[in-house]
Amino acid sequence: MNLFRQAGSGPGGFEDVIDDITESLRRTVTDIVVKHLEDRLVAPSLHMSLADRRIELMEDERDYSVDLLLFHAVQLRYIAVQVHVGRFDLALIAHTRRAVALLDPLIRDPEIHSSTVGILLCTDAPAYAPPGPVAVALYDDLSPDEEAGMPEPHELVALVEHCFDTSTLKHAAL
Repeated sequence: MNLFRQAGSGPGGFEDVIDDITESLRRTVTDIVVKHLEDRLVAPSLHMSLADRRIELMEDERDYSVDLLLFHAVQLRYIAVQVHVGRFDLALIAHTRRAVALLDPLIRDPEIHSSTVGILLCTDAPAYAPPGPVAVALYDDLSPDEEAGMPEPHELVALVEHCFDTSTLKHAAL
């Protein structure tokens, strides 16, 4: 597709093309993070398995999504992971909570499964904080013992940081 031809064909012109490219890059980075998380978290030793990827949900014309859905085999609990490529914002926590609330009745059998929990991962901290990823574990209703069996925010931050660590590539090239 010729970007210049596409830019001249719509009312937004080149700005629409830039928006499309930006969204495509965000989706690509999200996919890289999700694949890395999947590779590291889906393991018998962690008692987690992959349940699904990229689940789209809609409520009142608002889009919600879950980028990675894990299942904890010991706790019989789904873990919905939402990845946000960009700066952390408190509003994203409410958005992730709503996505989990919409997803939970669709996947969980309350007679068998424990309640679904959520994790929000952002690739960058807010402007007022030191740079780096942010992880928020939405484990509100879990007991301390249950929470101990779940991924911890600092572990998730380390996984995202490792995902973007280029030092191993630099050393491999030498």
